[in-house]
Amino acid sequence: MARSSSEIPKTYDHRAVEDRWYGEWERSGAFEADPDPEREPYCIVLPPPNVTGALHMGHALNGAIQDTLVRRARMKGYEALWLPGTDHASIALQNVVERKLMREEGKTRWDLGREAFLERCWEFALDARSTILGQLKRLGASVDWRRLRFTMDERYVDAVLTAFVELYNQGLIYRGNRITNWCPRDRSAISDLEVNYEEVEGKLYGIRYPFADGKGPGPDGKPYVQVFSTRPETMLGDVALVVHPGDGRYTGLVGRRVRVPFVEREIGVFADEYVDPEFGTGVLKVTPAHDPNDFEIGRRLGLEPVNVMNPDGTINENGGPFRGLSREEARRAVVERLEKEGLLGEVRDYAFRVGHCDRCGTVIEPWLSEQWWVSMRELAGPAIEALREERIRVYPDSWRRETIRWLENIHDWNVSRQLWWGHRIPVWYGPEGEVVASKEPPGEGWRQDPDILDTWFSSALWPFATLGWPERTGDLEYFYPTSLLSTAREIMYLWVARMIMMGLRFTGEVPFRKVNVHSIVLASDGTKMSKSKGNVIDPLDLFEEYGTDAVRFGLLYQSSTQDFAYSHERASMGRSFVTKLWNAMRFILGYPEPSGEGGEPSLADRWILSAFSRLCRDYDAFLEECEFSEAMRRIYDFAWHEFADWYIEIAKVAPSGATPRVLREVFLGILRLLHPAMPFATEEMASVLGERELLARQRFPEHDPSLEDPEAERAMERTKRAVSAVRSFRAETGLDGELRGRVPEGVEAGVYAALSGVEPADSPGGGARATLTAGDVVVELFLTEEMRRLEVERLRKEISRVEGEVERARRKLANAGFVERAPSEVVGREREKLETNSRLLETLERRLSEYLP
Repeated sequence: MARSSSEIPKTYDHRAVEDRWYGEWERSGAFEADPDPEREPYCIVLPPPNVTGALHMGHALNGAIQDTLVRRARMKGYEALWLPGTDHASIALQNVVERKLMREEGKTRWDLGREAFLERCWEFALDARSTILGQLKRLGASVDWRRLRFTMDERYVDAVLTAFVELYNQGLIYRGNRITNWCPRDRSAISDLEVNYEEVEGKLYGIRYPFADGKGPGPDGKPYVQVFSTRPETMLGDVALVVHPGDGRYTGLVGRRVRVPFVEREIGVFADEYVDPEFGTGVLKVTPAHDPNDFEIGRRLGLEPVNVMNPDGTINENGGPFRGLSREEARRAVVERLEKEGLLGEVRDYAFRVGHCDRCGTVIEPWLSEQWWVSMRELAGPAIEALREERIRVYPDSWRRETIRWLENIHDWNVSRQLWWGHRIPVWYGPEGEVVASKEPPGEGWRQDPDILDTWFSSALWPFATLGWPERTGDLEYFYPTSLLSTAREIMYLWVARMIMMGLRFTGEVPFRKVNVHSIVLASDGTKMSKSKGNVIDPLDLFEEYGTDAVRFGLLYQSSTQDFAYSHERASMGRSFVTKLWNAMRFILGYPEPSGEGGEPSLADRWILSAFSRLCRDYDAFLEECEFSEAMRRIYDFAWHEFADWYIEIAKVAPSGATPRVLREVFLGILRLLHPAMPFATEEMASVLGERELLARQRFPEHDPSLEDPEAERAMERTKRAVSAVRSFRAETGLDGELRGRVPEGVEAGVYAALSGVEPADSPGGGARATLTAGDVVVELFLTEEMRRLEVERLRKEISRVEGEVERARRKLANAGFVERAPSEVVGREREKLETNSRLLETLERRLSEYLP
């Protein structure tokens, strides 16, 4: 039963509502979904946040997007599953635990040993996981908590190991030496996504390589070849120098040999088109073990790499006299020795981008190491075909095309990590040198590979492993392929593309039908949010200040295909929107209850029903196409302006017998449409209005063609323009008294008279006329002599003021000194003022002429 307006608070209090309603949704099983042959499935798998993480603005936006779509699907009659889960985040969690261990006990993971360290990781993971899950509840996430998955769960681990073994047995996983992103602190390869590139101020060092072939100086008459490098310590691993084959400066240099200082290695000079003749001296040193481009050059030239670094970044035995030094120490020592021996050329200041480990900040070393690799070409082919055929729709479509291009140029994937926390690689080495991939030890005496799998390998299986794969479960048969994935563009390649490849490989189906690539939420100054910059916004603080619904609405309102700087104004706008709806609800509570049929709807009733039906069509279409900003704008404009500002005002002064029913019907419809985006406030308002069924379970409003009434909409639009014209006239003239005038053609007379305060009349009765235009609507008002006199007086004063402004601007612009010396923007502003005030003066003089004899 609905409560009276006197029984409810005058303002909406989100703190008193949100926890209560989330608990009620959970208790009622509103979010639970199971295979139902009578219903069509709808499924989204939550992109698993790191178990170490906390809710950030990207999570808040993406969570709001997914929750909106899932709640909408549920209300549209789908068996809608939003499946939650978390990722074990191998390198992130291991870093946190290692730092905690050192800080609290002064120990390293090697002091504890692998098993004891993993126990610490499990303790931390289980404790930290509750934080992010609790924050998802604060967001209002309508996930089925019965189905919570963790990438280290026993069944999920089995899926990961199964996938690895199958790929290995199919010849798609192999062991090989390649350049990787190596973190010397973690002593592990890391993914491209875990490398942050920062601009640093460094040096470009000229290194001189003396000729070793005894054939005299080079083409420039010098007894050496000079090469510029930002990392002189890597010269210890040089195996060649290369020049561009078309560089005429070095004709005759190709084929000669030079000496690498300090390690006394002789290397040759080769030609390769990769070299940029414009950089430095146009000669490039080739260090295949420490640069990915050099590695490819070395492979083309058939050169053996020389690795000069240990896993911790210190110089190894191949570094000659610099053995045991750190990279930084070796750089200083090498430069000093080069200078001492006359082999240091020009040293220039140089700014360049350097990769740093995202987790610990250590400078990344491109490093040659033996890793496990997935051969990607065979996996990429079906994914390219699926994207080309648009079996997966991507919003915006440009990201579908970009992903195809990436897949067409894909490289093999390094899936091994030299860490302890994660999925241990299921490869076993036998006592006789045998190598077998198996989920279980093949027998006694077999040793398991010490590496773990890249976290992205396990998460690539997420859409189907969470539903029971490798078993053909009922969930997998019913909910897979999933309906949609919403994600940020930064992981389109590292995660989304890999899910497509793995889904097609292991299930024969694409993993999802749609991909929504959402905006990035930037700091208020338009830069990326970063803890180091101190510009991170905590969404939980926003939830507390503005309410979760307001924050969700503001994020969706700003979300489009473009990144956006977060605006507190949008959260404030969302809060004001909730307040507007709350006040509308209070008005409806105090309005007479609908009785019986209530009589025939008036033109205004027909207009709002028709406009609401169009809203249902447009709003639903925008959500279907992932145009969240447009959807929020559309429903905001309807609810605030058309319903609250116009129809409620009409209901106050010109109701029909049907108005109580229509008023309540349309408002509840607005709440149902808004519920997926703003679940807490809408559920509370529906309850206050006496709705017995949870809004979360009610039917999503649909477009009803039978309610379309173009005649009523045209008439009411004309009526609104006419009323607005009169209100503007009153505001301009200050005339508050009763006005008389003709009813404009094609408007609803009763509504026009009630809202404008204009008494219908056919003739001026000897007074003056005021003619107002609003588009194609002409409003004629009849003024008394006193009104005419006051308006003439006001217009003359205003004309005098504006004439002064016009004259002042003209004098300034006629002054040649001002025009020549003042900044161009100042002169431009004066010209704009002159033009604006000249136009205003014409309007005022024309208006005055209407009131003069």
